[in-house]
Amino acid sequence: MNYVLEHFNLFLLVSLRTIAFIAASPLMSMNVWPRLAKISLAFGLAYIAAPSIDTSVPDILTNPGQFVVDGVMEAIIGLMLGFIATLVFSAISIAGQAVDIQIGFSMAQLVAPGSTTQMGIMGNVYNLLFTLYFLGMGGLDGLMLAVLQSFTIVHIGAFQLPSDWPGFLLKLMGLVMSMGVELAAPLLAALFLSDVTFAFLSRAVPQMNVFVVGLPVKLFAGLAMFAIVMPGTVYLFNQIFSFVFRELQVVLQAIGG
Repeated sequence: MNYVLEHFNLFLLVSLRTIAFIAASPLMSMNVWPRLAKISLAFGLAYIAAPSIDTSVPDILTNPGQFVVDGVMEAIIGLMLGFIATLVFSAISIAGQAVDIQIGFSMAQLVAPGSTTQMGIMGNVYNLLFTLYFLGMGGLDGLMLAVLQSFTIVHIGAFQLPSDWPGFLLKLMGLVMSMGVELAAPLLAALFLSDVTFAFLSRAVPQMNVFVVGLPVKLFAGLAMFAIVMPGTVYLFNQIFSFVFRELQVVLQAIGG
């Protein structure tokens, strides 16, 4: 507490970055976390990071204008890092929603755990599986270490937006989309072949009600393929897991100069 009082300006600026990161980051921003727990975690990270920072910061009383500017920059850095991590996480949602549309689960919308968004059954399954994988591999520890490491790469008040940031963002969104499609590709292929098969059957046997017969068959084919490709799904989970922290490092190097 004595250190916080003696270096209050520094501690407050560091806290702004950690609070913004937790507010925008995946998992830690989930609604199931109590607000007090989120605030305590943010201040705890700031308390750990502040003693290792030797950058001089403006005083809130003598130079309030510069202090406000630095505070806004710190909040932007935290929000940016959290947004990048959340954007990569959205590859899982893309895969689940694509499968839900093809398998017929898109009408059975459920509230995703930890948020207020509606998501299909397979989307929830993919999200839960990846969340368990992320937690099991120490993903939360990795996110907290990333925000702590950000203070050594991007010093307080040294934020600079790269000139090619629109291209970088578009490239990242393209990679996220491709990972989501790659994750859902086996199930989409199986469901597409089921549709093609029933298209031929409807021509060969006009008396068969394709709509009534096709829905349970597509459901069985999709779930069977989901079980068969589970080892490959876990491998792709690992690729997305590594991609999250790799992109965080790229962003930190870009905005830190």
